[in-house]
Amino acid sequence: FVDDDDIVLASAVARVSTGVRSPVAYARAGPRAAVARAGAGVVAAVVTCGGLCPGLNTVTQELYRCLKSQYGVGTVLGAVGGYAGVAAGRWRHLDDDTCDALYARGGTLLETSRGKQDATAMADALEAAGVDALFVVGGDGTIRGAAYLCEELESRGSKISVAAIPKTIDNDIPLIDRSFGFDTAVAEAKRAIDVAVVEARSFPRGLGVVRLMGRDAGFLAVHAALAAPGDVDACLVPEKGFAVDGLFEYVGERLDAKGHAILVVAEGVDARVTDAAGNPVDVDGDIGPWLCAAARAHFDGSPGRAAVSLKYVDPSYTVRSQASVPADTIFCSRLAAHACHGAMAGYTAFAVGTVNSHFAEIPLADFENRAAITSVAGRLFQDLVRSTGQPQFTQAAD
Repeated sequence: FVDDDDIVLASAVARVSTGVRSPVAYARAGPRAAVARAGAGVVAAVVTCGGLCPGLNTVTQELYRCLKSQYGVGTVLGAVGGYAGVAAGRWRHLDDDTCDALYARGGTLLETSRGKQDATAMADALEAAGVDALFVVGGDGTIRGAAYLCEELESRGSKISVAAIPKTIDNDIPLIDRSFGFDTAVAEAKRAIDVAVVEARSFPRGLGVVRLMGRDAGFLAVHAALAAPGDVDACLVPEKGFAVDGLFEYVGERLDAKGHAILVVAEGVDARVTDAAGNPVDVDGDIGPWLCAAARAHFDGSPGRAAVSLKYVDPSYTVRSQASVPADTIFCSRLAAHACHGAMAGYTAFAVGTVNSHFAEIPLADFENRAAITSVAGRLFQDLVRSTGQPQFTQAAD
């Protein structure tokens, strides 16, 4: 069993200096010797919220299996349609049949929805259904919603536990090492890059453009590009702007040298595009089609420049709708079990995740006003630059 005194340090790297701050630490996740609730009289509920992500069904299945097999929970409900389903009291009973081999399916059995719901209505519905523990699966907005719900429950003196399991294919949840679904998303994004490489290599001056998800953070694009070493010539992320002229000058050099080139771009890059003088460029619509049109205008419509054979690949929903790969399936199963252990021990208002490779219980309040982004001065991005050979793209050469 995990002792309540066991902790996980939030930082594994420290700098020795004067005035060293006390390290932040979280409770280590795991089964407790003292159990606050268990048995046939316990009612648990699961809700999946936000966009689709590989592993949602795996988490649902493993929550059910752990609650039933380890804690003997009598009733496990699923909220149909995200927080909206909780507020409306739309429940379905989970059983051995509905959860059989659920991990092998993409999407979510329970359906999902977006948008904030009234915490009072959700608390009323949970109490009406006799729920003792609610397991919330979702991204940053879902975690905020769980925190609001916990505040409402606390104001009522309710004993309902709320445990969150963070998910996002963008991997932009702060504090944790990674979110479930990310490994699967990277694998699927890599397949999209492979398609672009095959197409670009098969045509004269082939230029492959792969547009990946990543509204505020470029983790998916960066990891997918690193998974294709030597194939990707440039990776554009929301955290770092680029000058269009500088980018296309570099692409032209790669086309001249190799006969083809591959660009990977995250969807959120559109706010960071400039011209050679540093003036913002208005990206009309999605960055992917805009970048393709700009490339055609640069190479095909300018005297003295050889035309390109442009191949555009956007896997988009294909990445989100996959069933979890083995590594993610294992991760989902362990996250679900740790969420069960915490809630059955009576803890509430926490999320489970890995911190410095150790499973930890993180207070929901600690996620507030935080974000995870790719540090362009960090080692991950520098590894990307080494792999692609891309320059700064600040401006074209004089």
